[in-house]
Amino acid sequence: MSGRRDGAFARLARRLWPAGLAGRTVVLLLGSMLLLHLGSVWLYENGLRGAAETSRDRQIAERLSAAKRAVATLPEEDRDRTAHALAAPGLDMHWSPIAVVQPAVGRGDARLVELRERLVAAVPELGEPRLAFGEEGAAGAAGHLVVGSLSIQDGSWINFSAALFRAGLPRAMDHATITSTTAMAAGIIVVAVLLVRWLTRPLQHLAYVAERIGRDPVPVPVAEDGPAEAVRLARAFNAMQRRIHRMIQDRTQALAAVSHDLRTPIQRLRLRAGFIEDEEVQARMEADLAEMEAMIEATLAYLRGDDAEDAEPRRTMDLAATLQALCGDAADAGQDASYDGPTRALVSCRPVALKRAFANLVGNAIAYGGTARVRLSAEAGQIRVEIEDDGPGIPDAELERVFEPFRRLEESRNRVTGGVGLGLTIARQAVEAEGGQLVLRNRPGGGLTATATLPARRETQPIAATARRDALPAQGCKESRVQASPGKGVSSPQP
Repeated sequence: MSGRRDGAFARLARRLWPAGLAGRTVVLLLGSMLLLHLGSVWLYENGLRGAAETSRDRQIAERLSAAKRAVATLPEEDRDRTAHALAAPGLDMHWSPIAVVQPAVGRGDARLVELRERLVAAVPELGEPRLAFGEEGAAGAAGHLVVGSLSIQDGSWINFSAALFRAGLPRAMDHATITSTTAMAAGIIVVAVLLVRWLTRPLQHLAYVAERIGRDPVPVPVAEDGPAEAVRLARAFNAMQRRIHRMIQDRTQALAAVSHDLRTPIQRLRLRAGFIEDEEVQARMEADLAEMEAMIEATLAYLRGDDAEDAEPRRTMDLAATLQALCGDAADAGQDASYDGPTRALVSCRPVALKRAFANLVGNAIAYGGTARVRLSAEAGQIRVEIEDDGPGIPDAELERVFEPFRRLEESRNRVTGGVGLGLTIARQAVEAEGGQLVLRNRPGGGLTATATLPARRETQPIAATARRDALPAQGCKESRVQASPGKGVSSPQP
C-alpha cells in the first residue's frame, strides 16, 4: 500500500510540476521567497518574545530584591502587610516565618533550574530562591504558575507566586502575520510572472523562428535584445541562418547549371541512337538513356528539396480529387488501385510537391505490394491518408532506415526492381514541409501501410461527405473505387 501511495504521489507531483521554464521559475521563486519570509517572521517573533520574557524576568527579580531589602528592616508585625503592598500584577508576595517551598522540591526540573538561573543572573542579591510549580487547581494549570520562597537574613521568608510560563502548544500565527504572508506571496507571483515573461520572450521568439526554418523562403532574423546570454544566442542563430541560406542559394544555382548540362548530352545521345540500324541495340540504348534521365530527375528532385517547395506558391488543392486521379491513372494502366474516402477535401499546400509524394507512395504500393488501397479521413484536426499494399512488408529494423537517401532493400542496380532509392525520401520531405508526418508500419495480416498525416489549417475547408456506400445509402453516393487486374511485384520500399 505504501508503494502505491508513493507512486500516486509521484504522479500527482509530476502533473502539478510545470513543464515550461517560466512556470518552474515562478514556482521556485515563490517557494523560496515564502520560505524566507516565514523563516524571518518566525525568527523575529521568537526574538521579540524572548526579549519580552527576559525583561519581565528582570522586573520580577528587581521587585523581589526590593521587597527583600524593605521587609528585612521592618518589625515582624509590619512585614506581611509591606510585602503584600509591594506586590504587582502577575506577582503576589507574602511574608512568613516558614518557607512554602521545601528545599528538595523542584531541584530536578530543568525549566525551574533555567528560571532560577535567569532570576539570579538579573539580580545576584536574590541568593538561591526556592522554586516549584503551583498545584493543580490553582490559578493556572500546573507548569504555568510558579511559586517560590526567598530567604531573609533573620531566617524568615518572602513567599511569592507568578505566572511566568506560556502554554506548551505552539502559538498560531496572528492575523497580521497571515495578511503579510498572503500579500507578499501575491506580490511575488505578479513580479515573478512579469520578470519571467520578459526573460523568456527571446527564447519564445527563437523557438518560433527555428520552427519556420525550411518553410519560409527568406530567413526571419531573431531580435538581438534581452539579457547578454539571449543576445549571444540570437546572434549565433542569425549567423547560422545566413550561412544555411547562402549554402542553399549556392546549391540551387549549381543544380540549375547541372540540370541543364546533363539534359543536353542525354538529348544528343538520344538523337544519335536514332541513326543506329540495329533495332535491338537501339532499343537498349534508348532504355538506358531513359533510365539515366529518370535517375537524374529523381536525384535533382531530391536535391532541390525545400528550394523547389519554396519556389512553388501555396495554393488550395482538392486532396481527395488528387488521390482519386492517381488511383484512376494506375487503373487505366491495368494496375490494382482503389480509393476510399470523401469526394472533396480542400487543403492549403504546395500541390506539385504533395502530389509527387503521394504518387511515389502509390507507385511503391503497386510495384512492390501488388495493389494500392488509399483511404482519406479527417480526425482531431488532422487529415490522414493511408496507403496499404499486400506485399510481404519490410523488416521492423528497416522501417525508419528506408527513408534515408539512396537506401534500397533490393540490392540490385536494376531500376525496375530496385529503384533509385529516393522515392520515400522525397515523399517524407514533401509531407514534412507541410508540417505533417509520414510513417510506415507492417500490417498484422501481411502487407505494408504508409500513413501520412497533415495538420488542418485555417484555409482547410471541412471535408465533404464521404463517398462510402455503407455510410450514406439514402443519398445514393457511389463508392469511389477503381479496380483493375492486380499487378505483381517484390516488396521494396522504393520505386
